Amino acid sequence: MMVGALLAALIFVGGIDHADAATLRAEYRFQGDLASEIASAPDLANIGEGNSFAFERINGIGRRQVLRFPEGNGLSLNTTGLVNPTSNSVVVVVRLASTSGYRRILDFAGGVSDTGLYNLDGRVALYGANSSSENVVLNNSYAEIALTNAAVAGGSEQVTAYLNGTEVAAGKASAGFDLGSGQLRFFRDNTIGAFPGEESSGAVSCVLVYDGTLTASEVGQVADDPTLCPAPRPSPGRAEASVTGKPKATSSGSSTAVDTGLTVSCPIGPTRCPAIGRVTAAPTRGATGAHGKPLGIVRFTVPAGESTNVRVRLPKRGTKVLRDAGTLKVKVSAQIKANGRTARAQQAGKIVAPRPPAFRPGKYTGATSQDLPISIAVNRTEIRSVVFRWRGTCGDGKAHANTIILRARARVRHGRFSLAARLDSGGSARVSGRIHGDHASGTLSRLGASVSGTRCAVTNIGWHARTSGVEIGTSG
Repeated sequence: MMVGALLAALIFVGGIDHADAATLRAEYRFQGDLASEIASAPDLANIGEGNSFAFERINGIGRRQVLRFPEGNGLSLNTTGLVNPTSNSVVVVVRLASTSGYRRILDFAGGVSDTGLYNLDGRVALYGANSSSENVVLNNSYAEIALTNAAVAGGSEQVTAYLNGTEVAAGKASAGFDLGSGQLRFFRDNTIGAFPGEESSGAVSCVLVYDGTLTASEVGQVADDPTLCPAPRPSPGRAEASVTGKPKATSSGSSTAVDTGLTVSCPIGPTRCPAIGRVTAAPTRGATGAHGKPLGIVRFTVPAGESTNVRVRLPKRGTKVLRDAGTLKVKVSAQIKANGRTARAQQAGKIVAPRPPAFRPGKYTGATSQDLPISIAVNRTEIRSVVFRWRGTCGDGKAHANTIILRARARVRHGRFSLAARLDSGGSARVSGRIHGDHASGTLSRLGASVSGTRCAVTNIGWHARTSGVEIGTSG
């Protein structure tokens, strides 16, 4: 009895070849390279550029080195001579960042078929074998997924999918699951055929490839064995909120939407999780009137097992504040609830009004109706300074000419502005006008008594200017 048990164990781990046994042929741990722990197996190959090694914590297993892959990237393995094309098994421990819609996990046909193993809205799906898990079982956390193939009568394949050692889907596929292509691809969808591009970014910590079909009992052993690809322990009931990007404003129909750069995730278990996202104006120079004002709020629910990027559509008032400011510092926050607990995330950043002004920011130079120079510095939201020369007969009966520098700021609204300021030399000056495209025009005046007591009044002087193309800083 003892001898029989030992023999079975040796067969399972690949110590003895047997026609009916599943033999481990390739094992990948991603310890800084794509090489197999079994020397006879070929290296994995990157699909696309940007895959990178990192350390991540896997629930119940601890901190492990993993390979992160951007959306559209993946891995491939040459299986010619490695496994039986119609009798094989694959085990992966993987995290998919997005589980909405179809997201490819395994492709057996070398990128030319839509058939294969997918995530479908958080369910494990066998596309081409018409089977998927009954419940949502995947979210943005690690899971062990095993797929076994066995040849059956008529040239079909019996395919079975397991999650963390438990069978979740099974079906018969007439084509698309055998490895006749000689290439096994991970996380990259087909590029030829129907519905390409169904992919997600994520990370993988372990891959095992077997020659032969693992039994349900053997899949369970792999899931429990810390020396192979142990299954992460599920952590149901805890919602998550995290920072995944930077805040950004975009046009959304006739309004503006703010992508907060925050993501909320509903754990597997609850039916749906209620969530809230907020955008509030923060202190920024040139937008003091908006400081502390709530710009927008959204209330929504997240399906169990899914992650959602938090976007807030601004109402008319919030859109106007952002448009008037041009560039606005904001605070964004999100929270999500599950099983009586609340997860929160927040951050600050700058957002830019998505619609550009109807004029070109820069330095405008030109002349007044007195044939004297004028220069105006304007960014996308405001006049920053005006410098002009004026000429006129003042209260002392003498002709005067002088240069005026106005450094006060004035908002440009619908292409129009008006700027007035007291002068260090006494009196005041006003410049108003309209800018559109790369042209600007308007009137200016100089009023009041100078520091010497002489009164000067020069009004309704027209001016025209054009941008030189020298851009003015817009960061505030």
